[in-house]
Amino acid sequence: MKVVTKYQTLPLPSDDDILITAKAIGLYTGMAAQTHTRWRHEGCGPPFLKLGGRVLYRAGDVRQWLREQTRTNTVTDG
Repeated sequence: MKVVTKYQTLPLPSDDDILITAKAIGLYTGMAAQTHTRWRHEGCGPPFLKLGGRVLYRAGDVRQWLREQTRTNTVTDG
């Protein structure tokens, strides 16, 4: 069993259609669940689904969003 510390993340599921709960998303991004909550309200962060009041993230959407966060310097914003 792998132990995840504060600065480690789990690999995203290989199946892009796997749904990840709002509570668990931080295990894959390394960010606190509260950060994701704020991002949803601000309209940034990975795309999410709202099903019956539950917030869920598709693994493929999170993977793509993470790729889009790659930067070559700290000056530009994208």
